[in-house]
Amino acid sequence: MIFNPDEIYIIAEIGVNHNGSVQLAKELILKAKDCGANAVKFQTFKAEQLLSDQTEMAAYQKENTGSNQSQLELVKSLELSYEQTREIKQFCDANEITFISTPFDSDSLRFLVREMDVPFLKVSSADISNLPFLYEIACSGKHVILSTGTASLGDIEQALSVFAFVIDQGTQVHPSQQLFRAAYAKLNVRKQLRDKVSILHCVTQYPARFEESNLSAIATLKNTFGLSTGFSDHTLDEYAAVISLSLGAQIFEKHITLDKSLPGPDHAASMQPEEFKHYVEILHKTHAALGDGIKFMLEQESDNYYLVRRSIVAKTEIAEGELFTAENVTTKRAGRVCLEPNKYWEVLGTRAKRSFQKNDFIEL
Repeated sequence: MIFNPDEIYIIAEIGVNHNGSVQLAKELILKAKDCGANAVKFQTFKAEQLLSDQTEMAAYQKENTGSNQSQLELVKSLELSYEQTREIKQFCDANEITFISTPFDSDSLRFLVREMDVPFLKVSSADISNLPFLYEIACSGKHVILSTGTASLGDIEQALSVFAFVIDQGTQVHPSQQLFRAAYAKLNVRKQLRDKVSILHCVTQYPARFEESNLSAIATLKNTFGLSTGFSDHTLDEYAAVISLSLGAQIFEKHITLDKSLPGPDHAASMQPEEFKHYVEILHKTHAALGDGIKFMLEQESDNYYLVRRSIVAKTEIAEGELFTAENVTTKRAGRVCLEPNKYWEVLGTRAKRSFQKNDFIEL
């Protein structure tokens, strides 16, 4: 498992918020580092391999850019060259923050794996049904974080079956859906998926409405697939992430920008540095507050333990040899714990081995 199950992992999604500028990308990297992000994520693509010139912009893209250009024209303007990506990766390395990226085409995938040697890949929700591309990604051997926006459990299982097939059969057997299903049916193969794939709950809207975030799906994903699970957060504040953490999310992805008013499709749904820093801080505080789920006396409770717990004490004066009864013994807070109340019925009916004053601790 690539992610420590006892820690949370926060990815600052720069995406295309660099607006095609390496300098802006570097500024965002430094801000993400200062905010406490574990990694920064970019998008690596060749626009003409990704989009047809007939593809319209999404409604949110039109609204956020104020433009009616084609999606190809928009994405082309945000494309980073491989040389620019190398420079950005080197800058990340020099500043000790992990560089990762989402590939959107085969050439970009090979570049990220062979030349950038990224520690893991992020796969867009848009490619969860793109089985040929998922097969190429699985063959890379890299750990994959798979976003699940717009997906059903069946869609996710189908995507995971591709990775199961590569685990089971390697890269030399001709793939097919039948073989995908056969591989996924094997329990020992599904267990090995834990080292290959993590999944993120995601709502594919920018911004996503908090009230329609379906956050309970995080527990469903975690319980159904048994993989490291997280949340690709497109809401506008930290509340959904905090809830997600309590439901089992471990990996968090959130867009960062220098200024929400900058031109571009994603700035308006991103967090500015001061907001992002608060986001990171509140997640770490929440993670610490949740603890490990084991119920026991905490260190901070130890002093109060003796003040609030009761002991069995004399209710009245008791003579040596007298029977202990409900009339002469009781339970009280007495500043320390001696004979605990669970011994009460063992005390009743026995004889006092010495005399007791009122409020003395009873001894057997």
